[in-house]
Amino acid sequence: MGPVVLKYATVRCAKCHGMVVTHMKKRLMFRMICAVFLEELFFACSAPAIERPFILWNQQDITGIRQKIETNNWAKQAYERLVKNPDRHEGSFANLLRYAVMGDKQAGQSEKDELMRMVRSPIPRGGAQYINVIRYDLLHELLTPTEKEQVQECFQTYIENAIFKRAIFDPNVFNDSRNYSRYDARVYTRTNWLPNIIWPRTVSANMMALALMDKDLIGKVWSAYGSWQWYFDECLCDTGFYAEEFGKMGSTPGAMLLYCRGLQRLDLNELGYGYKGKGGATMRGHIESLIHLGYPRVDIGSNRPHYPMVTIGDLRQSGSSQSWNLPSPAFQHSLVMGYTRDGLGGNVRWKAHGAWGGVIRGKHAQWDGYTGFTPKMQVPFWFEIARARWPDVGFDYFLAQMRGPDQDKYFPSLYFGLRPIDPDKAEAPPAPSAVWSQRGLVMLRAEESPDYWRSPAPAVAMRLATNYAHNVYDCFALAGFYAFNRPVYLNRQVTPGYAQEWSRSIQSHCGVTVDGAEPDFTDATTIRKAFTEPVKFVAARSRDVYAGVELARALMLTRGYLLDVTRLIGSQQHRYYWLVHTLGEIESRHPNPWRRSKLPRDLHPLEDVRACDTEADGWLVTALQTCALDDPSEAKLPQQWYRREVGVRVSMLPQANTTVYTAQTPSIVGKKRDQHGRRQYFEQPSEVGGVTIIAAREASSTTFVALHEPFEHAPPRIVDFRRVAQTDAGLAVAVSGKPDSEINDRLLLRFGDGYAEPITLASSGETYTFADWAYLRIGSDQIQVYGDLRAATFAVDGRPELFVNGEKQTASFSGGYLSYRCKP
Repeated sequence: MGPVVLKYATVRCAKCHGMVVTHMKKRLMFRMICAVFLEELFFACSAPAIERPFILWNQQDITGIRQKIETNNWAKQAYERLVKNPDRHEGSFANLLRYAVMGDKQAGQSEKDELMRMVRSPIPRGGAQYINVIRYDLLHELLTPTEKEQVQECFQTYIENAIFKRAIFDPNVFNDSRNYSRYDARVYTRTNWLPNIIWPRTVSANMMALALMDKDLIGKVWSAYGSWQWYFDECLCDTGFYAEEFGKMGSTPGAMLLYCRGLQRLDLNELGYGYKGKGGATMRGHIESLIHLGYPRVDIGSNRPHYPMVTIGDLRQSGSSQSWNLPSPAFQHSLVMGYTRDGLGGNVRWKAHGAWGGVIRGKHAQWDGYTGFTPKMQVPFWFEIARARWPDVGFDYFLAQMRGPDQDKYFPSLYFGLRPIDPDKAEAPPAPSAVWSQRGLVMLRAEESPDYWRSPAPAVAMRLATNYAHNVYDCFALAGFYAFNRPVYLNRQVTPGYAQEWSRSIQSHCGVTVDGAEPDFTDATTIRKAFTEPVKFVAARSRDVYAGVELARALMLTRGYLLDVTRLIGSQQHRYYWLVHTLGEIESRHPNPWRRSKLPRDLHPLEDVRACDTEADGWLVTALQTCALDDPSEAKLPQQWYRREVGVRVSMLPQANTTVYTAQTPSIVGKKRDQHGRRQYFEQPSEVGGVTIIAAREASSTTFVALHEPFEHAPPRIVDFRRVAQTDAGLAVAVSGKPDSEINDRLLLRFGDGYAEPITLASSGETYTFADWAYLRIGSDQIQVYGDLRAATFAVDGRPELFVNGEKQTASFSGGYLSYRCKP
């Protein structure tokens, strides 16, 4: 049985709202009150009452925190820091801990004053109120009976306006109805409202119901349209991915986790940690999704490397979600921020997001900047709560990576009961490849074990075509390619603030455009996938991304390279453009003559454009990550970054009427104000350079077959990339490396609707019958085959053993050829 909920039986006059009890009904009223009292007395005796506080901390938490402070030197130092020098935006939480744990009544009174300031402010009050809910729960004993009634009435009014009336649309209530209506909607979808703006108010209402300890009200608010249940059922994607550009996620997870803590203590865990949305979203999955998005660590010249994450959307420039930026544009959003040699960096623990961030409505109803913003807990706090709740996930590994440059352990906050984390004892989680179709993301990792997080093995992400809030035109684009613990491809944003023009276009992404048009978003995508130890495969196809054109993109990732096949099928002539953007500068060009040029009229103009026409031969371009500054001593990145000589070689199989272009990727545009306060824009030199590579063809249909080979120090290992055979039904290619590389591969890909039906491709003594896809690594002692290979004949040295999908198979040998046929 849950907590006692008092029900007051009253009869009120409709005009004056006062109590009315007639003489003739006094006896009946007395009996009703007695019945209610006996019912509540029965429940109170049959179940333990929940005492305040219970949301951020309960009495057991408070005792434990105080004991740590009194007996552990690290905790004592952490408390002294909270008293003397709290982090930016941490003052209120520091005061609450000082009062609730250490009995500092002055600190408690300061926070009570803030609570009552909000309570006594005009309706509808602010948009992010979770901190006032925490204040009410922790400061309860400081409130007079009248003040408690005022808080409860405030909370009930707030809930009514935010959840049941949805008063956001009433211009008489809000002084900026145009902006509110822009960001909200009466009929919600995953993409027609902004969670970072609307959701904080809804979470606040849920937390207020929680603080009132009324189970009926909690359930009604939780299940209301657009509230908690809807958010998990309809908005969060797959296991719990945020449905907006990921840099906006910081507004609410901290409050959501505290709400779940309180629900658990009210014996309502099925509404919080225990709830699983229709698509599979959970609170654990919401926080764990950040790990799913992570790339391997990147060394930035200090003992605290950077752990990047998939970056999409219209705020993807360097560190856009951080208060301090790593050297740009080689860095975008991050899981662990890392530190540079000068000691700058580190994950922020608090951020006061602007949108709907204040506690009291000010002169501007959207931003509330006139009254101050509510501080929001960021990733370190989310991971601390998650580590305490789900210790098996691996959150402690990432917390350990967030320790300061001079710290041998991660010293947690005092808020959530963690002890210091020894990085040598924190185990990294595995990192499996995956397709998240609701969120429209693919992640392929050549290394999937816990070693992934330190591994130089390549990893690549790809966007599908599903829509999302704060989107850019990135359908079927690569969303980052990392190898040798270094970004290789990034979708560059060069405009300050939100992405505009080129930065918003598909042309700033590693994708394709048809006639220079932007792609359309769609959920109508067919996906094929297979993740084996030597190769990770995915293929996505849609007829709705470009009008009149079927678009398909297939990736096959190995430890040495990425095969990238992009197929466009149209019924009339089109101009097709395939693009990638890599860090660095051109090291070498295709042996054919290159000429200075301009880009075709369909493309945004870029600088330093060169062009080469290819016919019988394919083409290749090598980019090397050298310092692009005139004076390398001005580089922010260490010289070791450039001495590693990381680069990529991009090659493409030949097809008629192909022109390849290289150009300088645009530099980031910064903004500053002159002496008169006027905003000025200026171009910032990019020390990491940038090469944009474009393949252009004019045809009704075409297939771009590209190979991306990252390398470090030594020249690329691949010496031959050739087409074995290609038809409208499928493709077979060969990739061969230097003798010591062990690379002698065949990659087979089926096209179209009939991919489950076998086809046969043959050329120059090689024959392959397969369906869907297949991968062969041909060695002198052993041949490994994965995928749906039905039969094959190809040249071999000696009589190597044949394994198909891990099982040894019988093969025949004749005249230096191996022949294999799958048993029916």
